[in-house]
Amino acid sequence: MDESHNTRARLVTAAMRLFAERGYAGTTVGDIEAAAGLAPRSGALYQYFTSKRELLEAAFDRHVRDLEQMQSALDLLPLGDLRSELTLMARWNMQDLKKREDLYRFMRKEGDQFPELVAAVYEDISERPLRRVAELLCDRFRSAGVAEPDCEALVAVLVQSMSAYRAHESSFGKPPLLVDEERFIDMWVDVCLAFAQTRGIEVGPAAAEEGTEVASTRRVTTQGK
Repeated sequence: MDESHNTRARLVTAAMRLFAERGYAGTTVGDIEAAAGLAPRSGALYQYFTSKRELLEAAFDRHVRDLEQMQSALDLLPLGDLRSELTLMARWNMQDLKKREDLYRFMRKEGDQFPELVAAVYEDISERPLRRVAELLCDRFRSAGVAEPDCEALVAVLVQSMSAYRAHESSFGKPPLLVDEERFIDMWVDVCLAFAQTRGIEVGPAAAEEGTEVASTRRVTTQGK
C-alpha cells in the first residue's frame, strides 16, 4: 500500500470516528486532519478529498468493498466440515460488524439528514449480503436432500443476533452478560449445528484444536488484528 493510499485510509477512518462521536456538522476539516496525523487546518485533506461529504461517501464505499471481498470468500465454502464453515462465517461477520460500528453509530445519530446514504447502506451493506447468505443456506439444505426451512427468517435470526451483540458492546462498552466473543461464536455455532440436525443434515465431529481449519482461521484472525 503506497503512502497516498495510506493517508486516504487514515482520513476516512478518522472522519468516520469523529462523525460518529461529534456529528457531521460538529466535525471540522481541521479535526479530521489532526485525527489522521496531519497538520490541522493545513488543507492537507483537500489533496485527497474535495469535501467532508466525499469522505463520508468514501467510508461507505470502503465498507461495500470489504463486504464484496467477504462474499467472494464465501465461494471457498464448503470446506467439508460444517462446524469449520460456520465458525469461519461467524468470525468474518463479527470482524466486519466491528469495522462498521462508527458507521452505524453515525446513522443512528444523524441518519435522517442523509436519507440517500441510509438507503444505500440498507441495500448494499445489509439486505444484499443477507440475501446472499440466505441463498447459500438454501443451497446447503438442497444439496443435503432435505426440506428447506425459511432461509430468510433463519438468516434474520442468526445473523442479527451478531448485530445485537455488537450493538450492546458498542452502547455499554462491554458484551452482554460479559460473554466474550469466543464464547459467543462457540455457542452460535452450536445453535446452528443443532438446528441443522433437526432438519436432517449430517453434522461431522467437532474439529480438533490444532491442525484444523478452525484453528488456522483463529490464528490468522489473531495475527491480523
